[in-house]
Amino acid sequence: MVHKRRNFLITFTILCLAMCACSGFQYLGSAFYGLVWHRIHGLGSGGARLLSGLFDSPWTGVLVQYIFSIGVPFLLVVPMTCFVRSDRRPAHTLPAEVWMSALFMCLGLGYIFNFLGVFLDVFFSIFTGVPATDMNPVMDALDELTPGMVIYTCLIAPFMEEFIFRGVLLKKARRFGDRTAVVFCAVMFGLMHGNLNQCLYAVVIGLILGYVAVRTNRIFYNVLLHMAVNSFSMMLVLVENGLNVLGMSAMAAAFSVGSFIMILLLIAAGIYFFFRDGRRYWWQMGRQNGWPTPYRKYVYLNPGFILYVIIFGIEMISYIL
Repeated sequence: MVHKRRNFLITFTILCLAMCACSGFQYLGSAFYGLVWHRIHGLGSGGARLLSGLFDSPWTGVLVQYIFSIGVPFLLVVPMTCFVRSDRRPAHTLPAEVWMSALFMCLGLGYIFNFLGVFLDVFFSIFTGVPATDMNPVMDALDELTPGMVIYTCLIAPFMEEFIFRGVLLKKARRFGDRTAVVFCAVMFGLMHGNLNQCLYAVVIGLILGYVAVRTNRIFYNVLLHMAVNSFSMMLVLVENGLNVLGMSAMAAAFSVGSFIMILLLIAAGIYFFFRDGRRYWWQMGRQNGWPTPYRKYVYLNPGFILYVIIFGIEMISYIL
């Protein structure tokens, strides 16, 4: 089916505007969370004390906060995009070797672009005077790790992000072609992180996760991949921090060196699997990309995407400056 210019413009404008609105709802959710927090802590009843415990607990505090600022805004994307038809196809299983190949590419290529992001942060810090560590909000989160943050990062965030980007958005964009939908969702996913460092590797990982989604027509394998990637990075941080807390500085230093060697091996594995499998996956998506059309540029040349770039571009610049 050959889609008209109008089809591209309407579909991708709606999808992008929905994600712009989601960003706005996240700020509103954070503000509402603050109001609820102050209200609960201002009450002296037993019920209020119980709720304040949920808000302040290292196990549940972050989770409650993210219900307001991330969970509800993400879910609102579903009704905001309900007018756009989803592409529904039969679900397929994913061979274990393909899942492992995707995992090594996510980790290896992800670290390559993570290092590139760190290099760019250092480069910009020379001119702006802002410490490179301040340009990545993840560094602040790692300094204040709680059990709730670990649970969110390793389990909840992967599900929520895959549900929205490879579930809702990709299914609605897929009727314009597999490769078109995968690249679009990867770019949206990267920009959503709001900082240069995370944006680069999120786009790369998003491409791999997108391939898995269009191959299986489900997000189950994506969620497992995303959980594995996040959990691996979190494990490295937790072990090193734990050794330092226990006063085992020599062991922590040795673990840090071992982690670096492991990352180099993962990078080598990621490059190997990219040349062995990744290029073939890209070609396979191209075969399912629909009829050639001059209107594919409107995936990005539409008011919604331009606004989305402006919103998250400003956020990226704010970290750099």
